[in-house]
Amino acid sequence: MAARKIGPDQLEHGDLGRLLVSFCVPAMAGTLITSAYNIVDQLFIGNVVGVIGNAAINVIYPAVTLITSLSLMCGVGASASMNLALGAGRIDEARKSVSTGFMLMIFCGAVMTAAVLGWTDQLLYLFGCTGQILPYAAPYARITALTFVAAMIGAAGPFLIRADGSANYALLCTVVGAVMDVILDWIFVIPLGWGIEGAAWATDISQLISAAMVVAYLLRYRTFKLKRKDFAPDLRMSGQIAAYGAGPMFNFLTQALVQIFLNGALRTYGAASVYGSEVTLAVAGVANKVNTIAVAVVTGLTNGMQPIVSYNFGKKNYKRVMQTGRVVIGTILAVSFCIFLCYQLIPGPITALFGTGSALYFEFAGRFFRVFLMMIGIDGLQSSVGGFFSAQGKPGRSILISLTRQVLFLPPLLVILSQYFGLDGVLWAGPIADTAMACIAVFLLFKEYGHLKGLELS
Repeated sequence: MAARKIGPDQLEHGDLGRLLVSFCVPAMAGTLITSAYNIVDQLFIGNVVGVIGNAAINVIYPAVTLITSLSLMCGVGASASMNLALGAGRIDEARKSVSTGFMLMIFCGAVMTAAVLGWTDQLLYLFGCTGQILPYAAPYARITALTFVAAMIGAAGPFLIRADGSANYALLCTVVGAVMDVILDWIFVIPLGWGIEGAAWATDISQLISAAMVVAYLLRYRTFKLKRKDFAPDLRMSGQIAAYGAGPMFNFLTQALVQIFLNGALRTYGAASVYGSEVTLAVAGVANKVNTIAVAVVTGLTNGMQPIVSYNFGKKNYKRVMQTGRVVIGTILAVSFCIFLCYQLIPGPITALFGTGSALYFEFAGRFFRVFLMMIGIDGLQSSVGGFFSAQGKPGRSILISLTRQVLFLPPLLVILSQYFGLDGVLWAGPIADTAMACIAVFLLFKEYGHLKGLELS
């Protein structure tokens, strides 16, 4: 697939609709395909191992979310730093943004590998694991941890490639890895019978392939040639990248925190219900994987918006910034409403894709989708509005939106409501926190548009 180059003139003056399609469609397809890594694993494991397999993947998921959060920090931060510098004409700073972002990917991946390999059992129990689930979860966690560096490069690298104007090649890096994951999952899990460990090895090999494709592209970067000296450690630039990527990073980082609280509550109050801990954890695992599709759509559209907003904000073309945000956020809300309808109308068939279970298993699945994920129609504001601020180099407001749901409201609600209403309290904590987050996001967005209009007039 040829890497199509989109130049600065098009970012500022090109047809906005076509430009958004050029960036958002590949970015959305890329995030959807990235989500396939875990979804495919869960599909195979759920259908071969059963409910315990679904629960095992669920208690590992906070570690996967941590990797995603760090990938977004590196990818969004480095690409935003690059585009803002290019818009302002600072070429050396733009080049340094790319090289430093790549080195941050390697560092963060290595730290995560050391943490998971060093404290596997302790982390899994923290994430909500039970003694019955641990023999399945621990091998998967240890094997996938071996290639966290490759996972970081494969997930964050496409941001740098899209920032270079080659959205199609960025998508290709993700597509190749995902296709290999599906093929290897089938070979390792079914014909070879390696079970959950086979799914883990399939993920490792696929991520190594994607990372290799990213590195191959960076060696022939188009906007400027990367030099060896650019890869020397730069704490100032690292801090700048971390700041620009802090919004989406905190969004997913706090999601990991919420998953830990949620799994703990489901383990405790599920055991006290007719469903049991393993059923509630398995259902939450299936719902999390299904919801990664919704998150992937929202994140992909937001990521596609980022180069256009960052470049034009650096150019002080505020009208273009507002138009781009309006179109993308509106599209995200429309898509989120369609996902809401699916969750309300067909939770049973969705759950059945990931294997069979008892009547109680499917009963709780219906309750989880319809209650806990009730406000999915407005949940996309968290990533989209936060991403709009991050693209302008304003991470503080993006972080505030994430903290509203994931820290200020949802964990306390999980603790308080569950004490009074048990498992029902756990489920209702979700929509209440989503509504509070949406109110804050809408307020900040309208305030920002008023500020941008003032800048445009002046």
